[in-house]
Amino acid sequence: MRRLFFKILVTIYVFALILFCQESYGQYGLEFSSHEKELDKRTSLSIGTEESIELAKHTELTFDIQFKPYQQDYFGYIFRLILDEQLNIDLIYDRRQDNGRHFKLVVGDKFTDINFDIPKNDLFYHWTKIKILLDKEKGSLVLSTAKNTFTHKMDLKDRSALKLLFGFNDYKFFQSSDLPPMRIKDVQISCDEKLCHHWKLDEITGNTARDDQGSLKAFTKNPSWIKRQRQEWRLENEFYVSGQASVAFDHKNESVYIVSEDSLVRTNLGATVSTSWPYLNGPLYMVNGSQSLFDPSSGKVLNISIDQKLVSAFDTLTRTWSQSFQHPAHGTHYLSFNKFYSAKDSSIYMVAGYGHFRYKSAIHKYHIPSNTWDSLSYAGDPLFPHYLGAMGVDKDAVYLLGGYGSTTGDQMLNPKISNDFVLMDINSKTFKTLGEIKFPIPEAVWANSLVMDEASNTMYGLMFPRNKFKSFLQLVAMSKDGKNLQELGSTIPFDFHDIKSFADFFYSKASNRFVAVTLFYDSALSQSRVRIYSLLAPALPYQILEGSAKAKSNNWIWISGLVILAGLGLLFWLKRTNRKTPEPQNNPTVEHKEKEVSPVLAPILKETAPKNSKIDRATINLFRGDIQIFDQQGDEITKQFSPLLKELLTMFVVYTIYRGRGVSSEKLMEIFWSDKSTSSATNNRSVNIAKINALLEQLGEMKISKKSGYWSIESIEDVHIDFSDFMYLFNKSENLDRQEIDRLLKILEKGGFMFDTDYEWLDGIKDEVSIHATGLLSSLMKNLDFEKDSETIIEIANRIFHFDSVHEEAMVYKCRALVQRGYHSLAHQCFENFSQVYQQLYDESYNRTYREIV
Repeated sequence: MRRLFFKILVTIYVFALILFCQESYGQYGLEFSSHEKELDKRTSLSIGTEESIELAKHTELTFDIQFKPYQQDYFGYIFRLILDEQLNIDLIYDRRQDNGRHFKLVVGDKFTDINFDIPKNDLFYHWTKIKILLDKEKGSLVLSTAKNTFTHKMDLKDRSALKLLFGFNDYKFFQSSDLPPMRIKDVQISCDEKLCHHWKLDEITGNTARDDQGSLKAFTKNPSWIKRQRQEWRLENEFYVSGQASVAFDHKNESVYIVSEDSLVRTNLGATVSTSWPYLNGPLYMVNGSQSLFDPSSGKVLNISIDQKLVSAFDTLTRTWSQSFQHPAHGTHYLSFNKFYSAKDSSIYMVAGYGHFRYKSAIHKYHIPSNTWDSLSYAGDPLFPHYLGAMGVDKDAVYLLGGYGSTTGDQMLNPKISNDFVLMDINSKTFKTLGEIKFPIPEAVWANSLVMDEASNTMYGLMFPRNKFKSFLQLVAMSKDGKNLQELGSTIPFDFHDIKSFADFFYSKASNRFVAVTLFYDSALSQSRVRIYSLLAPALPYQILEGSAKAKSNNWIWISGLVILAGLGLLFWLKRTNRKTPEPQNNPTVEHKEKEVSPVLAPILKETAPKNSKIDRATINLFRGDIQIFDQQGDEITKQFSPLLKELLTMFVVYTIYRGRGVSSEKLMEIFWSDKSTSSATNNRSVNIAKINALLEQLGEMKISKKSGYWSIESIEDVHIDFSDFMYLFNKSENLDRQEIDRLLKILEKGGFMFDTDYEWLDGIKDEVSIHATGLLSSLMKNLDFEKDSETIIEIANRIFHFDSVHEEAMVYKCRALVQRGYHSLAHQCFENFSQVYQQLYDESYNRTYREIV
């Protein structure tokens, strides 16, 4: 007991030190959404709109500015300074190249002689301080940067008050909607050489910024706090490409390359658009196990197949690959191998992998100039045969971490997780096991790469549990000796299915960001989903905060709170350990599952609705257009929930089942109460959750509670939820029996997932569920026999049409199944309906005839 309590206190102490150290780093500020967003979603920062700032004899405004790189449009207002509600002084960025000086100062409705430029490297990747001095005595405005000082004469004697508006503003008749995609921090106003206001802009959440020097709050709309970007991964881009895909990263230019079947796609970190090069020499049929790598020496993307001993390079000028892969190929021996480029010998090294029921510890080397392959033998400690490990490279050595495999390499003989931390020396050709690391996530495996920070002697990686389909990536940092492991940032959703999923991890030095890329191949649709995430470095532990950041002097409050929470957690743990553990119940419906399914996704499954019209247990349905709620007696109580309570309950249910962790307080505040103060939003949240829990008492033990910093549904397994059934069946998709197929069709009988709702936060999940459902149904349909299963094929096709009205495959199968049953007129009508919808959607005729279909 004492040992456990001591460990908790040590953890709190270390975490407190982290808070202080990270706070002192100074990476903070406000990022402005600009032309990439609609007008009502652009960012504003208003100072003095409620209480004007007095204009002293000498009033100086200073702030630090930085632009976001790779944006399409940089035109607009940086700030608008308003004197006495009459005169505007504007600093704008003019994108035109007329004189090469883009920053211009406007007074009233005229340009002044003040115009200047900031070198692009400084503008995009460093902070630049700008000062504006309003001198009443001299009747002048003086603007200064690090390299230039400009003076503009103007009469300020009768001016007494000012307001300051950055970015978008809708203030009276001074409104402006154009602004460059910028970042601002440390806004200060000095009065007669004395600092009177300082808005540091180091908040994490909320719509107000505190004044460290005075009491004048700054107000913002649609903020993106930079400090929050060090805690929360941002989805930079999401798109789909044809066929299987692989990823490469150009560190110098911050470019993510996605190699697909028909084109090479490049997207720069932070960019709103991508560049695509369609192939001119036909499709690139990538075989299983192939990966891509950017060759910094040639500036080309390479695609690698160890099985075929082939490396193909892409030329963006001719839009061709240097070599083609043998296709079709018979699987791979090297799924998820690790790789790195060695500049010393212009070679690519490839380590480990999996295929044909064997885990590998092999090392391959490809010498780029000579186009030759070698299989290498390494001495020292034996390397554990594995895949799903991570590899990192620094100037001194190569490091291998974790993975899944077996000592013999045979998948049938005791496969297990590896915790090995291994040093690979390519000069002496040896392996040395540095030790074993205990990871915080059970069944932890890794995204393909490690990021090595030589300055701090730290390495970073993305781990995830391999035993879940709806998995997540978690950033961890540890010292090179494998100690001091720490979880950083929020989690990244990750659909994990061995041969269909891939994740890689990079660091962009120019913009100081971690980059994560996830790929998921949908074999039914023959396309890959690409998601690109970024997290600002140095990363912070993810904090669930109820309001904006506190001043440094208040950090002791956080530490005290952590101590109290730790004590309460200890008491709760002791209480739980003293409870009698219930006996496990047999569940015949999940005896033959391939992989472990979490309790949330595998409740004791029953029919979606009993044969009589009355539901006989507490139920929540989401595949009915809108949420439907039934109490324990089977009576519908949906109308007892107001629209807000329904949306909140929907979010809690969906995030608990689909994300596996629930929803954070910040997310709730952002979606439902962003227009309110922190205290008001917190109060609203508490009141509404209490209302929902009171109504949920009619369903039994289910309630909303906060665990591990997330609001989620507790005792969810006590209530029948069709979405939970669907996710269970989807995860077990490869082994559904006839009864389970009927259950799936019953769930999808009424239509798509939440198809009558218009919740913006739900749109992405609805799309993903639609893709999951369509892919699963399509796969099931293809495995049925027209003679024996024609009725089931028709039912499956009808369900597919709920999600995709022009799903050609579903139409073809339905028509043929109807013909098989002798319903020729119905089959022809099905074809005609499809053709009409196709014409309406694509404004062109469907290119096949009914006779060709049947």
